[in-house]
Amino acid sequence: MTNYRYYTGSLFVRELECLKEEYIQHDLDDMKRMVEEDILLLEKAVNMLSINTVS
Repeated sequence: MTNYRYYTGSLFVRELECLKEEYIQHDLDDMKRMVEEDILLLEKAVNMLSINTVS
């Protein structure tokens, strides 16, 4: 059996490390824009999840 929780967790950690490196290489204005874009994407994802949830 595959331990999907481990795979997903390690994949998540690697993605966070990549984001951290990416943020370090940009100046503050670029970081602000990137964070705003990330927040907008998260808000869209949450809205999609809430719309698709069966009540």
